[in-house]
Amino acid sequence: MIQVDAFTFSCEGKALLGLAHRPEKPAAYGLLIMVGGPQYRVGAHRQYVHLARRAADAGIAAMRFDYRGVGDSEGDYPGFEHIGPDIAAAVNEFRRRVPKLHGVVLWGLCEGASAILLSGVDVPGVSGAVLVNPWVHTEGTAAKTVLKHYYGQRLFDKAAWKRLLSGQVDVLGSIKGVLGLFKRMASPRPVSDQRPYPDRMADGLRRFKGRTLLLLSDRDLVAREFEDVAASAPAWAGVMAACQASRATVANSDHTFSSEVWRQGAAEATIAFIRSLEE
Repeated sequence: MIQVDAFTFSCEGKALLGLAHRPEKPAAYGLLIMVGGPQYRVGAHRQYVHLARRAADAGIAAMRFDYRGVGDSEGDYPGFEHIGPDIAAAVNEFRRRVPKLHGVVLWGLCEGASAILLSGVDVPGVSGAVLVNPWVHTEGTAAKTVLKHYYGQRLFDKAAWKRLLSGQVDVLGSIKGVLGLFKRMASPRPVSDQRPYPDRMADGLRRFKGRTLLLLSDRDLVAREFEDVAASAPAWAGVMAACQASRATVANSDHTFSSEVWRQGAAEATIAFIRSLEE
């Protein structure tokens, strides 16, 4: 039997809402779900509910929660770069409610994955991280990704050429769009004393002592953008190889795993990774 408890806990004086899914005999490692951006604990297509239930059915305790200023939690949302206190408070509450846990695995989609690397990896008790389509977006990287993975593929798409030759495509508008992308790629990065957050994400992964799973959607430009940055950005040089992260791809899936088949695939990869921590 799975017990689901709703409760509040404190983060810097604000009450945060959490839900814990607890099997009768929880596994050694629990799953704490980080939502992507200013979403609340249910997620698009109820994906976080689905994931927590699947984990609990597999014997893994799971917890979902709302950041400050999101959903039913108090306060103001500080942005994904500044939710370290929220993650730490949630980890502590999770371990208090499931005291026999050996460690906690953080699971984050998009900005949630970015937040894990920016601050979650430094929270005591975090033993693993599932990074799902991590967000490393900047104007330059986004433009490069669209040119490479969208327009590049269209060059070899017979259907696209057929639409072009039949007049179904706004040629002038497309040319303007491509030129705009090249302009964004060439734009210099604003001068700042603070490093870009993707560089700081690389540092977080480099110093993380736990195990990592990189979980990617098959049809998602955010995932492709992360792959490009991880493979070419100077700050990421050697990071992926050094951390020896496991990797899984959900075939044909979109960014938020909008079908039941894709949600199931993401859940199965997550459960297999958590079970591997006990080996």
